[in-house]
Amino acid sequence: MSLIRRATPAAGLTLLLALGLAACGGAASGPAGSVPVVLISAHEYAFDPSTVEIETGPVRFEVTNTGTVEHELEIIDAGGTVVDEVEGLVPGLTRELTVDLEPGTYTYVCRIAGHEEAGMKGTLTVAG
Repeated sequence: MSLIRRATPAAGLTLLLALGLAACGGAASGPAGSVPVVLISAHEYAFDPSTVEIETGPVRFEVTNTGTVEHELEIIDAGGTVVDEVEGLVPGLTRELTVDLEPGTYTYVCRIAGHEEAGMKGTLTVAG
């Protein structure tokens, strides 16, 4: 089964969430193409989208710096622990990050000096 979500045109981002579910209705499995993909744009000083909802299991984030300064993306669980991160996102660069996520609410932030304080953060909700 596939699901494609598109952000509003004003957001300037297409969020593609392709879900490949196992025949028994379990978590995503199989070839690499069956892992959900979330596209995130990082720019001064925000992420598009700023909220993401996905199902539990592996997910691949493709983070592109569409801005003019370096950014990063850190996924943080409810306890404040960094789950995984992408660093060194210079302007124009796209980096991938595949993470296996449990149900819960996470945040994603850019912790380069001043970026998080300027509002560069988002909410990631993982449904079980």
